[in-house]
Amino acid sequence: MLVFEFYTAHSLLASPPRSSPVSTLDSPLGDTKLLAADLAPRAALAVLQSDLKAESEQAAEHALQTISLGGAVNQTGGAAASSGSTDLAAKPTTTDFLSIAEQTGAFTSTQNGSAITLQASLLGMQKYLENAPLFRRLNSRAADALEPLTISANVNVAQSGSTTLPTTGSATPSTSLPASIILPANNVALTSVGVNYELYRPYNPQDKNFLAKWNAAVVANQQALQAAGSSIASALDSLLTPATLSALAQNLDAPLKAWHTAGAAAEREADFDAFVAAYSTYNRAFDDFLMDSPQAPKAVVSLNQAIAVFSAATETVLNQARGKPLATAGYLYSTPAQQPATHSFTLALAELFATGKATGIAQNEGNNTGSAGSRSFLSGAQLTANFTAEIYATIPAGATYGRLRDLQISGEFDKPVGGKLDNPRATLSLAGYGQYQYDPTVLNVSATNLLPGTNIATGSGAQVLLGTSGWLGVVQGKMTLNLSRGLSLPLAIKWSNKTELLSSCNLRGQFGISYDLAALSKLLSSGN
Repeated sequence: MLVFEFYTAHSLLASPPRSSPVSTLDSPLGDTKLLAADLAPRAALAVLQSDLKAESEQAAEHALQTISLGGAVNQTGGAAASSGSTDLAAKPTTTDFLSIAEQTGAFTSTQNGSAITLQASLLGMQKYLENAPLFRRLNSRAADALEPLTISANVNVAQSGSTTLPTTGSATPSTSLPASIILPANNVALTSVGVNYELYRPYNPQDKNFLAKWNAAVVANQQALQAAGSSIASALDSLLTPATLSALAQNLDAPLKAWHTAGAAAEREADFDAFVAAYSTYNRAFDDFLMDSPQAPKAVVSLNQAIAVFSAATETVLNQARGKPLATAGYLYSTPAQQPATHSFTLALAELFATGKATGIAQNEGNNTGSAGSRSFLSGAQLTANFTAEIYATIPAGATYGRLRDLQISGEFDKPVGGKLDNPRATLSLAGYGQYQYDPTVLNVSATNLLPGTNIATGSGAQVLLGTSGWLGVVQGKMTLNLSRGLSLPLAIKWSNKTELLSSCNLRGQFGISYDLAALSKLLSSGN
């Protein structure tokens, strides 16, 4: 408010002389939030019961949004087998609305790539289009059917290619005419589409059982907030009677004039520090007057206790969510460059470690479940495991390779560091990956390619086997910087014993950027 007065609404005090100067700061009662921060614990906050109820409902949705974003380490990028990925193990949770990631690197591919991955929750999209709060249950059979489903699409934005064009004539008489020329191209291609189905995720905005318990806790805390609001309103009714308001004007007349005089001088001299000091003197006089009422401290204590109860309930729910396992089944159809299309089937499991031993908060059911009391090395950590089988979409007649391309197993340990557990400054990850390929890699060869080691051209649709069968192993270390709520920057380095085409060791760096649009405040009820 001081910055607004001094810089935006400049010269309200220092403008040409007025009979009665006016400032937006003259009445702190005009902003209840600033009044709360300014007077607590010295005075009362003028928030009515209806305001507290609305704020508690918004806080409930915000808590569910926090669980969606921070209750687990979510998957934002593409699969490990794609040419642009920083995620060695796919996470069971993705997004409750939309997420987009741009990542560069490769795990198993010989050639690095840059890919954009878009993921969408079908139920989240339905809620958004119906202008319904994203983190509130949508009562319909269709909503319950869509809730576990998330779709994804991966686009390779750095895929090399070529185009063959016939010539139509010679530019100069001395130039011999080739029948055709090959133009290099950099194609943007859709490389994979997939769908995930959540088998077990007990804490989400649509689950009936979870929301029943959560709503009961919200109601219980609303009652506490309403009781606090009633006592505050009663205290303020006694405090701010017409006689009190009249006395307020009389007692603050001199401090108000002093504030206007000093504030105008500070504005003319562009001295913001002096401006703040002048207002602080007036504000202290205002606070001192309100503190004359014996009800004010009690009202503030009641409000702070009510808010503490609700905040503790939110932390308790998050703590319980962090202590639960997750399971998701996924399907991915991929069309890698110059290779046959494949179908992948993945089971992703995760164990979430709670934030610590809960202490000291009575829930609506009478159980002392509490909030995060202690914090250990495993607090907020996540352990993820993947099991994947990949098969070829089609097998040409006479092919010497089988339908099963490979089996994959991977694991990742994620540890939040810095900040709060539900919104850490960064996440450190250590991951390992193993792939057993039964046959060498199948490579599609176009009519413009030569057989390896020869000058013999191949026909259109020819295939060759490259690389070797056997185990491909990868280890990765990664730090994901959480730049803001929903926005992250993964930085990783990985080592592999080989790639799908080459048998030599490989060391690479990977990076990307991703954003989960479920973090948008517009998706809460207040934003609609």
